[in-house]
Amino acid sequence: MSHGGVKSSRNGHAGAESPTDSLPAPPDGGWGWVVVFASFMIHIVTDGMTYSFGVFYSEFLTYFNEGKGKTAWIVSIMVGVTLSSGPLSSSFVNRWGCRTVTVAGALLSSACVVLSAFANNVTTLIFTIGVGAGFGFGLIYLPAIVSVTVWFERYRSLATGIAVCGSGLGTFLFPPITSALISNFGWRGAMALIGAFILNCVPLGIMFRPVPERVQSPVTEPMLPKTQKSPLKRSQSSEHVARANGKVDEDVSRLTLSQPILNDSQEQRSLAQSRQGSGIMQRPDVLYQGSMTSLARYRGASPERIQISVKTEERKQNCGWLPCSEEFKAALSEMLDISLLVDPIFVLFCLSNFLTSIGFYIPYVYTVDMSKKLGVENPEYLISIIGAANLVGRIVLGYISDKPWVNRLLAYNVCLTIAGISTAMAMACWEFWGLAMYAAVFGFTIGAYVGLTSVVLVDLLGIEKLTNAFGLLLLFQGIASLIGPPFAGWLYDTLQSYSPGFFVAGGTISLSGVILFLIPVLEKRNNRQRWMQDTVLEQI
Repeated sequence: MSHGGVKSSRNGHAGAESPTDSLPAPPDGGWGWVVVFASFMIHIVTDGMTYSFGVFYSEFLTYFNEGKGKTAWIVSIMVGVTLSSGPLSSSFVNRWGCRTVTVAGALLSSACVVLSAFANNVTTLIFTIGVGAGFGFGLIYLPAIVSVTVWFERYRSLATGIAVCGSGLGTFLFPPITSALISNFGWRGAMALIGAFILNCVPLGIMFRPVPERVQSPVTEPMLPKTQKSPLKRSQSSEHVARANGKVDEDVSRLTLSQPILNDSQEQRSLAQSRQGSGIMQRPDVLYQGSMTSLARYRGASPERIQISVKTEERKQNCGWLPCSEEFKAALSEMLDISLLVDPIFVLFCLSNFLTSIGFYIPYVYTVDMSKKLGVENPEYLISIIGAANLVGRIVLGYISDKPWVNRLLAYNVCLTIAGISTAMAMACWEFWGLAMYAAVFGFTIGAYVGLTSVVLVDLLGIEKLTNAFGLLLLFQGIASLIGPPFAGWLYDTLQSYSPGFFVAGGTISLSGVILFLIPVLEKRNNRQRWMQDTVLEQI
């Protein structure tokens, strides 16, 4: 990548343009499994509350007697703020690392949820839960994924799969727990207890230890031929050796290439030691949730196949407790590179994500209240079924997506199409078991939307563009999430039926899958145009 002062080198050493500092390669184990456990537990807490919010939603409707559309703004703004805060969270992670940002997010979201227990109107909840807790979850969401991916390469698909399965388990556990808390303590007591429970993310975030720097074996003088000792004492750079001797000593050149520590100047090392910040988000593969060995270009590559160069000017920035303006601009340029918007394939993928996000949260928000209107007993268990099926779906889809014989884009498209159709057909159900079948199908297939987005993006655009593409997608997802639930609530307020809202959700989700079947057509057209251009150039 050339944006934001970040370059990747396939050769394992920095480019010649500026002094560089290599980030540590993923160790594929060790403390990384503790990080996976912490991320798994954090997903249980944060996503468990978010996806089970339909239980609280039903209580809020009765207690505050507000319209369904206005009440739905609470969860819509929470989700929208969580996703849209991605670039800012990225900047914070680069500045302070995953551990500090996660702890700060846990404290903020916990405080805001506890404050929500004292709310006297829906507007207050929109600010405390929607804006406050949403931004806190945004500070947790990004580090919970990033902290796992930087520890793993070969087993990244397995590690991230385990971590994000906490989301499905949380969605399975939280609805009945929330319902029981409301029955015993009222919605205010339940809200305060869940807010206190979110504090568990503080010790879990502390477990997000950064990847240790690789220790290079020091080259001592007795190991070197006498002819090499003198040049190395004067300079640790092979170029300086060449200038000192008037020629390039091939033995010293080979030595400095095989021992990267000898290839750094004193100034570079002092800058690296004094540099504040993690630079985690400067890895081009940091948001890729699949195994790196599943990518054809990296099969058989050594763990050191990606080394990242960071400009010296960025490392010198230090603006106290806030991210530097230039540092923040760099994060924005990485996460929101609008140059991708001229790529028709990416534009189509963004449109698909936008449509999916419009309908994605409608079942989570309205299934409980819709089931109550039908007289279904224990409707909160339907959300639990969605969570359990989603857990299985993420595991199965994540496993098969790393197989070379699987067309990941096709699997992604088919799953979204089925999820949408099943959501629309849910309106034909009127008893628990019919709705349970819908919940199982929807939960399983919608797992593709969360689990396969990053791997499909890499297949379509290449891993160098993943950070840019993912940042823009988060923005589109955040905006779309603001639209879906309130619009479905407004439809109910107008038509006194949940059917139109579920039809909208089903239609947008299924359409998001169907339009992606056009991508192979666009790819063939692009390949044909490139072939014609190459032919013309050869003739010239």
